[in-house]
Amino acid sequence: MIKKQFGIVALILVILLVGITLIPAVSAQNEDNYSVTAEDAFKHANANMISFIAAKAPNFEGWTGASIDPKPIELYDINGQKLFYQFSVYKEKKLIGTIDIYANKKLGNSFNDIAFEPEPYKTAEAIKKSKDIAKKNYPTGEIKSTSLVVYNYPNIGAMTVVKDKTTGFEHRIFVDAYTLEKIEDKPVTETEPGVWSMYEMKLENGVEENLKEWQESDQLTKSIEQAAANKGVNINAAVTEENMKKLSADAATTTSTSIKLGVLCRGQECDIYCGEASIQMISLYYGRPTPKQTSIYNYFFDSNDDPAGLNPSEIIKWANIKWGKTGTLTSSCTSSGAVTEINKRRPFFSMTSNHYRVCQGYLIQNGYYYMYINDPLPVGSRGTPKIEKIGNGTERKRIYIR
Repeated sequence: MIKKQFGIVALILVILLVGITLIPAVSAQNEDNYSVTAEDAFKHANANMISFIAAKAPNFEGWTGASIDPKPIELYDINGQKLFYQFSVYKEKKLIGTIDIYANKKLGNSFNDIAFEPEPYKTAEAIKKSKDIAKKNYPTGEIKSTSLVVYNYPNIGAMTVVKDKTTGFEHRIFVDAYTLEKIEDKPVTETEPGVWSMYEMKLENGVEENLKEWQESDQLTKSIEQAAANKGVNINAAVTEENMKKLSADAATTTSTSIKLGVLCRGQECDIYCGEASIQMISLYYGRPTPKQTSIYNYFFDSNDDPAGLNPSEIIKWANIKWGKTGTLTSSCTSSGAVTEINKRRPFFSMTSNHYRVCQGYLIQNGYYYMYINDPLPVGSRGTPKIEKIGNGTERKRIYIR
């Protein structure tokens, strides 16, 4: 791991607005001594946002004057553990971003990502539908809980747990929070949709190492908070322009290095078209013909096929035939690899368990490395630009295009 060196940053954000509330999971597992409170998570969200704005990081140019709603959405894992606090960022009463902060110290660095101009969830509809399905499928069952969960990162959905009173077995009903489609409760594969535990995946790095990472992120937060306190400013409260000037005039701003290639974001048109949308993004970047997503799909499959989505070999084939380039699949998702590709002006496919996105840039700040991601989710949207910490464990493979 790269040793983190924390600098002190100098901007503060204003205007607290009311955000979204959510029905919590009734039977979620008990919190432990490693749980992060919503108040501490709020401090971490503020510190990260202030740091990016102060460093003039790409995509944050218009965020001065924005503020974070201190009342987050609580996102759970499919195992019942609280996973994220998702904070909404507003400017002039408009939602301009969300910040995901981990809810448990055992999961590592507190920061996961920031999404820019995200599509709001259909929370009430998804929760209602998951309950309705549970009641229909198990009419004599007892609903134990309903919560908003990360069921297949970055997919969000409602999960209702119902207990069959006859057998004693518990069943889980998942409904996607955007499409309102029912998701089968089965393991996800490279091409088949399903569910998987992000909480358990995050523990693969080891609890001891993750606790060290969380402590380092907490030190960064405290350094920013102390710098503000020295000027009589509370970073978690709305402040005046005068206080902003106090901070920016005297506090040392951390330096950062970044490159962003300007790849246009495209949303996927159906739940299996993330690969097709990602191909469109890179085709546009290289100035190549950009077929419709259905045309890309039909290039590989005919009416006799029943695929769940493109696999890496098909994307590599497209790169070779349509772009005259070589695609290379790797499970090594390193900071140095991302920096090398972007420095050579080559966007690449960044993959979670069964989802394609496009990495179009990087940021190095406070010793941390971040990727600028174009995520084609949610279905039917324009896609969602994000900044995501490299090494957070959610990225599983890459396809480099050279």
